[in-house]
Amino acid sequence: MSKFGGGIGAPSKEERLRDAAEIHLRLGQIQRYCELMVELGEWDKALSVAPGVSIKYWKKLMQRRADQLMQEENHDVIPYCIATGDVRKLVSFFTARGQLNEALLVAQGACEGNIHVPQTACNLCCSRLLHCACKELAEWYFQDGRAVLAACCHLAVDNTELAMASLIRGNELELAVCVGLVLGESANQATHYVLELLARKYMTAPTCFPSVGSRDLAADLLQMIPDNEVLLAKLCAFYPGSSSEIDQIHEKCGLPSLEECQGLAESAVSEGDIFNAVKYYLMSPEPEAALLVGIAHVKEQLSDSDWTVDSVHPILDLLGYIRTDRLILAKFTEARSELLILSGYIGALLAIRRQYSSIVPALYEYTSQLMKRREVSVPLQIEQLSVELEAWMACTQSLIKQFEVQSLTLKHTSVYLSRGPDEHARLLDRLQEEPLRGLEGHDYVTGSNLPSHSDVQVSCFTGLRIQGPVFFLEDGKSAISLNDALMWAKVNPFSPLGTGVRLNPF
Repeated sequence: MSKFGGGIGAPSKEERLRDAAEIHLRLGQIQRYCELMVELGEWDKALSVAPGVSIKYWKKLMQRRADQLMQEENHDVIPYCIATGDVRKLVSFFTARGQLNEALLVAQGACEGNIHVPQTACNLCCSRLLHCACKELAEWYFQDGRAVLAACCHLAVDNTELAMASLIRGNELELAVCVGLVLGESANQATHYVLELLARKYMTAPTCFPSVGSRDLAADLLQMIPDNEVLLAKLCAFYPGSSSEIDQIHEKCGLPSLEECQGLAESAVSEGDIFNAVKYYLMSPEPEAALLVGIAHVKEQLSDSDWTVDSVHPILDLLGYIRTDRLILAKFTEARSELLILSGYIGALLAIRRQYSSIVPALYEYTSQLMKRREVSVPLQIEQLSVELEAWMACTQSLIKQFEVQSLTLKHTSVYLSRGPDEHARLLDRLQEEPLRGLEGHDYVTGSNLPSHSDVQVSCFTGLRIQGPVFFLEDGKSAISLNDALMWAKVNPFSPLGTGVRLNPF
């Protein structure tokens, strides 16, 4: 009975398979032998004779072995993928395990021809794989607070756009200018933007402005940008010196004097040129006149159903440069409140467009609280703000667990359920595309992931302990993370405290 596989002492299934494999091998049926060895788990024996069937069969068997090892997350998969030239599978394996340096090394080897890849895998595919690996590693460095290393990864594959974006989002502004000037035309747009941010850093520095040195430095930076008239006008509008000092900076920037600006503003108003009217009023002896003209125009735009962020933001951006000493005067309380509310609302939309998800609820809350506390006449409703915020949060499910709107009372759930999807679509129509590509996503400055020291600070946005660099607001007590401060300042120039003071975290 044991001879035929039954009874005590009968051979096991494994022994019978092994005997059958030996018979197939002696009969020259190599492929059947290989399959039986695979079934027994003896891959090495199967692979050693598989070329006797064909190289094609050997490669398929190698791929099957690689798939098995990959499912087991076994590092022994590496030589199998290298031998068969399956670079994509190996890069995916390393990436999934967070071994991004290894993934980049393999992709680079394939691009340089050190790894033999099938003829069907063209050089373009290898190049794309290398770019993806570099992008993954750069993103890891960036979110770890190492923006310079992230930029180096992008530069290694000639991705100047993302290299500049990494430096800007990491607030490495001086380095970004130097790199941009070296790169030349390919980085012009980003270089011009970072020059503008640097100029803002010096023109609004509370400890040295109106220092002639910082003023001239800001002007010199802006004069490195082509088509800089509006940017220079913002600098001149914000400068709080005496009339002679203001005329001096006007002359340095090639702009009309205070009195000439007054006349040009009045002419622009009569011609219906609102943008130039606001620009020249801001540089005139009566900059507060710009508030009346500009805010009226923005409110008129917002009253239309087809308005977009880009149709109202240029005017609000200009108005943001009105001299702080004039803006905070008691007689301009209503105009100041309206400007802060409109800037906060448009800032929230810009934050959505730039994917600054950590500050979007704070900007909506800021706008809502200003509307509750101050009597203003703006074409906005708190209910509408609630619906928009809920629509945005519903379409970004991953944020719902991270961010809660603590103060803003969202009582319009039934309204949202019926209007939410349509509201989100309407938001997207108003946002349009971000003109500065690559700048979407959170800012992460150097040291963002470092632990806090004993002087614990709590964010007035989230109520949570701040990790990494801290930025104190103008009252000297309220604090937010430097990352949040940078993102806030890029979409809304005014302090979250609602005082009318400009934020300068750069």
